[in-house]
Amino acid sequence: MFRHVFLYKVAPGADPQATVDILNALPAKVPGIRNWTLGQHQAPAGKSAGRWDYGLVCDFDGFAELQAYNGHPSHLEAVKTLLPMLAAHAICDFEFDSEKQKVS
Repeated sequence: MFRHVFLYKVAPGADPQATVDILNALPAKVPGIRNWTLGQHQAPAGKSAGRWDYGLVCDFDGFAELQAYNGHPSHLEAVKTLLPMLAAHAICDFEFDSEKQKVS
């Protein structure tokens, strides 16, 4: 399996909920997404300096599905819309064995 991790900070003046809505629309539009989790960073006030505002983690059965997601027109449009709304972002894609990741 392949995991796509997307971390971002919302730009000053941008609507954080709009970023969430844009991203959360993708699973219904792009085939091949196995799991999708998006959430806001949680920390006590004053304790999160330098950390990301939001994190997205999504999984794909293989590299081909991840590449299809990356090149899908809906994803490309989301990226085009999102980038001006972000102060910073980071992406990490990696392969993992889902059976070895299970914790009993």
